[in-house]
Amino acid sequence: MSVFDFSTFPPLMTERLVLRAVLSSDALDVLVFRSDPEVQKYNGPIMQNLGEVQALIEEVRVEYAAQDGLTWAVTLKGSDTVLGLFGFHGWNKYHRRAEVGYDLTRTRWGQGIGSEAVRAMLRFGFEQMNLNRIYANTIADNHESVRLLEKLGFQREGTRRKHSWEDDGTFHDSAMYGLLRDEYLR
Repeated sequence: MSVFDFSTFPPLMTERLVLRAVLSSDALDVLVFRSDPEVQKYNGPIMQNLGEVQALIEEVRVEYAAQDGLTWAVTLKGSDTVLGLFGFHGWNKYHRRAEVGYDLTRTRWGQGIGSEAVRAMLRFGFEQMNLNRIYANTIADNHESVRLLEKLGFQREGTRRKHSWEDDGTFHDSAMYGLLRDEYLR
């Protein structure tokens, strides 16, 4: 099996979506969901300005250049508006594992975009990156994320108690999920 080699960024297509490289020109779109307190409730600090978003976009580029991960900007076919960022992080080639992460603009919640995008990523991860394990860490209280992972076949593997400090001023448990290659192929 040939393994993805980072020589060219791999766009992914689904029935409705295009997953492509994140561009500097996407900063305003990304700010929409990265500055939304509801979207970021379980996803880290709320971004306040374009400078913070540009720093995030640069961080994504550096991660790709270091061959540690890939982050896709998700758009609807026929549109350049970025609806979310979905990616693999911490790619360990020796152990053949990577962590999946995602965030999606609130106006698109409940439309199946998240599951459609992650399905495309799973296919790419297992078939092109030669992963044996894809895992996710989500706040246990983030019921939408938990539902998405379970719908896609991820198994809950454990809980890290009071693992994340969130903007609501409290610590939250982190739920650990994993999906193995043979489970995906079934």
